[in-house]
Amino acid sequence: MTYLINVNRSQDSGVLTFTGANKTITTKCYWNKDKKIPAKTYKDCSATRMSRKKNSKGDPREAVFIPGVPGFSGIFIHMGKVPYQKWSDGCIVIDEAKMIEIYNLITPKDGRNVTVTVTG
Repeated sequence: MTYLINVNRSQDSGVLTFTGANKTITTKCYWNKDKKIPAKTYKDCSATRMSRKKNSKGDPREAVFIPGVPGFSGIFIHMGKVPYQKWSDGCIVIDEAKMIEIYNLITPKDGRNVTVTVTG
């Protein structure tokens, strides 16, 4: 199965929509306005865990890895807290509960089975 994540950016925030496994999840998303990834479609993305970042329980942070982002390395969709933009160094940041819900729906992990489209 291929999972889809659409990120529609506006000036200060955006809307992230996840589609897959007979479920759609929509949530607000954020990024560092001075260091945002280019708008385009990114294929072969994967649900994974960030080895050097922790979630609120102290475990490796749940995330979706976005490979091949021009001018960046190690770009993810991951959890953050208010103010969300401070959690981003180019990454797309969402609420932790929504990130965990999306992460749990994507199988297998590290499966290169997620397509992320960023617009706006």
